[in-house]
Amino acid sequence: MVWADDFAGPPGAPPDPASWTPATGAGGWGNGELQTYTGDPSNVALDGAGHLLITARRDDDGTWTSARVHTAGRRSVRHGLVQVRARLPVGTGIWPAAWTLGESLPQVGWPRCGEVDLIETVGDGAVRVQTVHGADRDGGHWQRGVPVPPGPPLSERFHVFAADCGPDQVVFSVDDVVTGVVSADDVPPGGSWACDGPHHLLLDVAVGGHWPGPPDASTPPVVTMVVDWVRLHG
Repeated sequence: MVWADDFAGPPGAPPDPASWTPATGAGGWGNGELQTYTGDPSNVALDGAGHLLITARRDDDGTWTSARVHTAGRRSVRHGLVQVRARLPVGTGIWPAAWTLGESLPQVGWPRCGEVDLIETVGDGAVRVQTVHGADRDGGHWQRGVPVPPGPPLSERFHVFAADCGPDQVVFSVDDVVTGVVSADDVPPGGSWACDGPHHLLLDVAVGGHWPGPPDASTPPVVTMVVDWVRLHG
């Protein structure tokens, strides 16, 4: 294990700034999302009991704020196991995720930097996927994913979401049970493999966008992803 965070600290404190940076701003984030990401404690903070809380909130005027934190430039791994133990929120238009991006993002952009999604769910959580993304020969996007088998809502208890990233394959698992494998053989001719360089970790709760669609009257005004711990194994 090359790095771990158990989110120890007083309630209301930010995650360790030596490891984590909050992304901030609006603008849809490339997916038509509704939230504005902030570093405010109402959106991202420790709970004092060993958890990180990432909370999306609907304000009185109908706008949404949320949080997205990342370890870019601080904590990364190239080939190895990435694990996140978390409890995920549900709700129409709600889109929590734990994922990685290549550290080369500022130089080569997305998707050439590579992306590995340890877990993404939308809406009521019935859709739950783990995915590898990369660039094709012309710089377009390719992806291969594995569905997480159906079961009790991921909001009911903590689960360990993991991706073991190597030069030839990514092995996905939930609670140490393998859910599927994406192989470098799946890359289209001339395309880029997602795990060719170091990756950093991201945690966020998005709202709306092209995939989940917009929230509605049934969506809770406050939803929280509770993260128990993260681990990087090199």
